[in-house]
Amino acid sequence: MNICVVGAGAIGGWIAARLALAGNDVSVVARDETLTAIDTQGLHITDAGDTRCVAVATASDPAALGVQDVLVLAVKAPALPEIASSLEALIGPKTQIVPMLNGVPWWFTDDPLWSVDPDAGIRDAIPVEQVVGCVVHASCFRTAPNHVTVKHAEKLILGEPDGGSSERVERLCSLFENAGIHCQASDNVRRAIWYKLWGNATINPLSALTRSTADKLLNQSIVREFMAQAMDELARVGAAIDCPISESAEDRMAVTARLGAFKSSMLQDVEAGRPIELEALLGAPREIAERVNVATPQLDRIYAMTRLMAENLGLL
Repeated sequence: MNICVVGAGAIGGWIAARLALAGNDVSVVARDETLTAIDTQGLHITDAGDTRCVAVATASDPAALGVQDVLVLAVKAPALPEIASSLEALIGPKTQIVPMLNGVPWWFTDDPLWSVDPDAGIRDAIPVEQVVGCVVHASCFRTAPNHVTVKHAEKLILGEPDGGSSERVERLCSLFENAGIHCQASDNVRRAIWYKLWGNATINPLSALTRSTADKLLNQSIVREFMAQAMDELARVGAAIDCPISESAEDRMAVTARLGAFKSSMLQDVEAGRPIELEALLGAPREIAERVNVATPQLDRIYAMTRLMAENLGLL
């Protein structure tokens, strides 16, 4: 298949390398040192101690690559509004679009989500009827611009935005499974997205604010209680939009505690001086909460503090 991965960071690099190693025709849209390194030295992936190198086509301008069968969007959420219009060159009437984004995606609601899609530019450029919802449960990091190391790759979850099953979701699951990426089809991918958000939307910003690994946050009883209250708010929003959460906040934090001293993606972005995914993780849930009349005072506090930090550090 003709597949383009937009964004060659940790997740994008992992996906591109695995698909290319499986024999697919893969290209990546990247910039600066990442593009140069992949173009001249190949894309390297280390998984379970085994390092492989694969050649993939590269471009900084999507127009150079043409229409694709599958388009994987693996950029950080704040970057998508800026580049959305340029992606139209990759999209034909049969292109299947798989956004691998953190937090709430632009297509999650029928009405535009202004927090993640200002002026509805993404919605205008990317046909929602060609989108397949995706949740990534994996931990990868880059040791060089063209080298991705897989720490833990649990699975991808794919599903139709409107729910139900479909042949195209099954075909895409087979595509990823054949590349060695475990993939699960879901008949309600929106619930899967909200469930992951429920676990990430508090620990990400609080770890960035305090520069703390997850274990340190969870070992502080006052912080833990604060997180639980915010998670309960997200659960109430989820219940109002048919994305119910069946676990307690304490149950979810116990699972997180077993992962040990890891750095959240937002903390890693702050340390690297990259824009943070504030709106996808906090802005969009608050926007949805307002629409369904669910109060979120703790989420509001976390959002305000995190936004102020990001403004002061130039990370918005």
